[in-house]
Amino acid sequence: MEELVGPLQDVFKDLRRQWQSFQEAEPFLHVVQGFIHAIDWREPWIIGILAFHVAMFLAAVATRKRTAIQTVVFMLAAGIVFMSERLNRLAGLQWERFSTQNYFDATGVFMSAVVSAPLIIVMFIVLINYLLSCASMLVEAKKRELKHRARQRAKDAKAQAGGSGGKKND
Repeated sequence: MEELVGPLQDVFKDLRRQWQSFQEAEPFLHVVQGFIHAIDWREPWIIGILAFHVAMFLAAVATRKRTAIQTVVFMLAAGIVFMSERLNRLAGLQWERFSTQNYFDATGVFMSAVVSAPLIIVMFIVLINYLLSCASMLVEAKKRELKHRARQRAKDAKAQAGGSGGKKND
């Protein structure tokens, strides 16, 4: 029993130490508020990014019954998310041409939060639309299968009744 108590005490000490450092860290809400206040949301290119996100969201919701358009929306969003690291690097080199400050650090926090995260949400909406579409197609296919089976049974019953019930032997 003693051999179990020693390691458990070490684990609990480590947990207490980590919990204290977690409580001393700046709360997540403060970090998010600082991020939001650090960005100049009136810059034209940021407004353009936000307008693009609104358009992508509306396209994802408004075209939920059109698979081809949903595919284009999904692929466009996925392509931009895939290229976001390269776009961040390029924008970090050229930021003076279009921005008042450099938002593009090596870790890509701005690019991830402002560009990629909303597009991932749009991709998630498209995936949900795909799942709902697949579910409704599956229900429709099952209905047709059951109707076909019922017709087939009725046809078989009619054929069987017609073959044996035509003549009576007295």
